[in-house]
Amino acid sequence: MKMQNIRQPFTRTCLLALAAIMLTITAASCRKMLYEYEGDCDPRYRVHFRYTRNILNTDAFGSQVSRVSLYLFDKQGNLVYRTTRQRALTADNDFYIEVDVEPGVYDMLVWCEGEPLTGDPVSFLIGGGENPASIDELSATLPLEGREPQLYSGRDITRLYHGIATGVEFPDTFGDIDIAPIDLTRDTNHLTLQILNTDGTTIDPSNLSVELEAENSCLNYLNLPVGERKFVYTPWSQKPVNADIADESGRAGAGNGVQFEITTGRLIADMPQRLTIRRVDTGGTVIEIPLIEYLLLVRSEYEVATSNQDYLDRYDDYSMVFFMQGGYNWIKSRILINGWRRVPPQDDIQLTQLR
Repeated sequence: MKMQNIRQPFTRTCLLALAAIMLTITAASCRKMLYEYEGDCDPRYRVHFRYTRNILNTDAFGSQVSRVSLYLFDKQGNLVYRTTRQRALTADNDFYIEVDVEPGVYDMLVWCEGEPLTGDPVSFLIGGGENPASIDELSATLPLEGREPQLYSGRDITRLYHGIATGVEFPDTFGDIDIAPIDLTRDTNHLTLQILNTDGTTIDPSNLSVELEAENSCLNYLNLPVGERKFVYTPWSQKPVNADIADESGRAGAGNGVQFEITTGRLIADMPQRLTIRRVDTGGTVIEIPLIEYLLLVRSEYEVATSNQDYLDRYDDYSMVFFMQGGYNWIKSRILINGWRRVPPQDDIQLTQLR
């Protein structure tokens, strides 16, 4: 009986001690257990990106964006996180950046780049340096060549994309947390111009000059042009071409001419840009048109576009074919824009109706 009285308290003491040890171990290994079974005790925020604002209305982020620069600002406007990541172009759109910040509400800005068409491109420069003092400093500026008042951009431009999301909540929880994607807008455009002679007359590419007037060399953090710095875009490629064309009666024939390629910054619906093609030998004007109004002639063919600006942002590979007679006489009764045949406006009243 005496031995039993000693054993029972001893057993209860051992059990209590063992329970205390288990509780200590459990508390100490909370993070480990959660990591193994639920992800982690701390949140891991994953910021995603999406590029569906294109003419196909499908996500092309994976196949077009190769460089991502992401900035996060807190509610006081202070930069709390920045990073730049490189990625290979693939069909995979699951790319994300894991962001190490405290739970809270943030504004996110992203500038992205894609691949250029040539081996000698120029790239937009992002302001603010390594530690921008505010989001206002994160503008994108295209380096120009020449001197005032003859500034120009005559090289291909590395593809540029912009995205911004404000007031985004980073919740106070744990594990992997997917933040809603930042939607991107492409800010560069490829423009192909063909000038074809319907009577077979050969055009010397070196006897034509092309200039596209612009004021969009600087985009602010909201992706809007700022400043009034005037300059011109000029072709980075020009070459002779032959193409099968049809006359007004539909009869096919061969057309000889020249093709120019230009890369531009973001096109703005209410910002006029005049395209001028001149003869080098005489200085005479061959073609002079308001580019934006002409590009908008085919907007109705693309139902995905909800406005003039939405169309200009979605379409990024424009083509225009001008038909000539006798060398340098423009046939103004027809033009091809992105493959669509149109009758160009014949007076200022018709142009105004397009706006």
